[in-house]
Amino acid sequence: MTKRFDEVDLSRLRPISIHDRRSKVHSEDIVTPAPPASGSGADLLAAFPDMLGAASLRRTVSALRRARAEKREIIWLMGAHVIKTGLSGYIGALMDAGYMTTVSTTGSAVIHDLELAFFGHTSEDVAVELPAGRFGMSRETSQHFNAALEHARAADTGLGAGVGDYITAKQAAHARTSLFARAAAAGIPATVHVAFGTDITHPHPGFPAETAGALTMRDFRIFAERVRRVFDGGVVVLVGSAVVLPEVFLKAVSVAYNLGEKPRDVFAVGLDMMPQYRVRENVLSRPFRGAGESHMITGHHEILLPLLYLLLRD
Repeated sequence: MTKRFDEVDLSRLRPISIHDRRSKVHSEDIVTPAPPASGSGADLLAAFPDMLGAASLRRTVSALRRARAEKREIIWLMGAHVIKTGLSGYIGALMDAGYMTTVSTTGSAVIHDLELAFFGHTSEDVAVELPAGRFGMSRETSQHFNAALEHARAADTGLGAGVGDYITAKQAAHARTSLFARAAAAGIPATVHVAFGTDITHPHPGFPAETAGALTMRDFRIFAERVRRVFDGGVVVLVGSAVVLPEVFLKAVSVAYNLGEKPRDVFAVGLDMMPQYRVRENVLSRPFRGAGESHMITGHHEILLPLLYLLLRD
């Protein structure tokens, strides 16, 4: 059968070993949260003025404490940059402390999490590797990603849960750094929302696109159920995703409305280096207008998340 358009022959790719490339992030860069020598979160919070961004930070701390106390849904929408900046320890600590009932990420977050768990480093130098034809070509990353997909399919789970179980089952050398393994152990949904063509594992020969699609769609259904629950006085925290997760979130919100849910007392906050259109519209503005409150706190993740953790410390 004649092809309508020419296609690149992915079988001609020449994968390289992950050990032969340079990574910018290593397992020893992952920060282990430690309390200050003295002072409580409340004492630290008292140091901030109750105005502008500091007022939004105060409101965020209050909303998270209230949601935890009332056992409401607390959804974190998190881009891969959070993992790349060594913050998995803080995310895990917030999860353990009850400030996170669902964590939702992109496909690239899985890649960084897997690389850190198995090899202790991640985040290649794109500017150097791209013109050399080496960017995204590490064979081990592709092999582990595909194996995790198969593990998830065989276990009849979603993508995120399957990745967490896979890392634990394989006894990855740096499994302690894995957000997905930690979520799986805690019984917390970690959903992954893959956009095809965006991640370094997709061009590799043998990438099981059909399996990945089925698993990420299952994660969307899990996520949509959690979004339905957040309508009842829950909290939504978005950190580090400007496009994919705001779009996924908006569709899940639409599902909840279509099923007859009516939001009440929902609190939404965005934490990022700059205000983004889809974050503002799809997460903070459109979904719960008149049924709660929303805030945008602008700043670097590597500063804001440790600060939020310290403020929430009991």
